[in-house]
Amino acid sequence: MATMNNEESGRRRESFDLVAEYYNMYRSQYPQVVVDTIIVLSNLHKGSRALEIGCGTGQLSVPLAQHGIDLLALELGPHLAAFAIQNLKQFPNAQVKVSSFEAWPLFSQQFNAVISASAFHWIDLNVRFSKPAEALSPGGFLTILHVHHVRGGTPGFIADTQPFYLKWGLSNDPSFQPPAPDNVPTMYPELAQLPMFRSVERRYFEIPMKHSTASYIGWLHTDSLVNSINDQSRHGFLQDIERLIESKYNGEVVRNFVYEVIVAQRAS
Repeated sequence: MATMNNEESGRRRESFDLVAEYYNMYRSQYPQVVVDTIIVLSNLHKGSRALEIGCGTGQLSVPLAQHGIDLLALELGPHLAAFAIQNLKQFPNAQVKVSSFEAWPLFSQQFNAVISASAFHWIDLNVRFSKPAEALSPGGFLTILHVHHVRGGTPGFIADTQPFYLKWGLSNDPSFQPPAPDNVPTMYPELAQLPMFRSVERRYFEIPMKHSTASYIGWLHTDSLVNSINDQSRHGFLQDIERLIESKYNGEVVRNFVYEVIVAQRAS
């Protein structure tokens, strides 16, 4: 995988707000077993204080709020945040702020957990671990959810889509395959070496996701890689994928994912 420079990373990070309506419609809440694991490993209870980094439109925020957690959710994109506010309006224990984590004013040692789902990799390396540690009370938890695209799902589908990734400039690797479910890369291995954290725990869940043609195309609309190409190319790419699913897969495909939950306890 090519490494993004800071400018490209910034553009892709901000691209989600341009497709906020798609994001709200096609990015579903996380599987219940994943949410339950986050809550248990983070030792969260009703009234616990949690900071969520990059809440999107509330995919994790809503189930956290449903558990009675006192939640402050940060979201860089104002359009995404507007959807999150709407989705959380019935929960007085949840608050959404439009801000990057980097710019958010820190009040030290106030949260029982700092949580980030599918967003932690966008945070500036200079504060990625140090600022969450400062935001946590002693013994609090930094909890990260990373979703890996893996092999499995509808046989042949990934291989059939790869020519379109090449055609429209989204890949330069004709032999690309996602990793096997039991061979995903370990995310943030450096956590185990940082003195501000201890007892890093990891849990992995392999969970397939079924899509109709419409939901898969809608989901691709929220992909920052897809949104990194120009409008004409993006339209052509999505049209090719749509035709493939309709013509060869009878309007339905399954993609396979591994959800990696990482929990690191702040040292006292």
